[in-house]
Amino acid sequence: MSEENNVSKLINKVQENISDFFENINDYIELTEAGEIIRRYFVMNAFDGALTMLGFVVGVFVSGYIDPKIILSAGMSASFAMGVSGFVGALITEKAERERKVKELEKAMFTELEGSIIEKASLMAVVLAALTDSFAPAMAALICASPFIFSEIGLLSPVVATFVSIIITLVLVFLLGMYLGKISGGGALIYGIYMLTAGLVVSLIVTITSIHFEGVNRIPLVIGDNEWMMK
Repeated sequence: MSEENNVSKLINKVQENISDFFENINDYIELTEAGEIIRRYFVMNAFDGALTMLGFVVGVFVSGYIDPKIILSAGMSASFAMGVSGFVGALITEKAERERKVKELEKAMFTELEGSIIEKASLMAVVLAALTDSFAPAMAALICASPFIFSEIGLLSPVVATFVSIIITLVLVFLLGMYLGKISGGGALIYGIYMLTAGLVVSLIVTITSIHFEGVNRIPLVIGDNEWMMK
């Protein structure tokens, strides 16, 4: 009985610590007004990741050879690189900006803020912004590439996976636009259409460019040992 009580107390303690942790994060975000920056980083970089994957998928499709392994490895490698560069860039940029604001506050208040809640909140804002900048493109790219995972295990054909991936990507950028419209108060549907149009334009540009460099009027699709022609 005492052992069960100890386990119950431990679980309650862990739950309280987790709850306090997230409450502190929320307080830090409100104190530093970092919510706007984090939202902006999330939408901007998720959009970048989605369009990067869209351009890659359309380019591979138009070039004539669909290989899920190539799409997954190259597409995710590019998104991983975007995530790492985004994390480092955001970390350095936000750190410099937050340090500047803390120093301005120190001058205005004639006091040191080292170890204060303001400094801790600024550090938390930097870390959250960097993590968001890193996570968003990788997450978006993984969502867009997910049909090729099913293709790799034999549940979808490569061609079907390609079209499903394009549809998922366009839906994702539309939803990101709706989210922007909702938080801006400018109309969710309008912003969704803006983002969707951008995705369609990217698809069109990549298609035209790929066909131009291929110099052909039809696109051969080679899938494993099979080949068929798409006029």
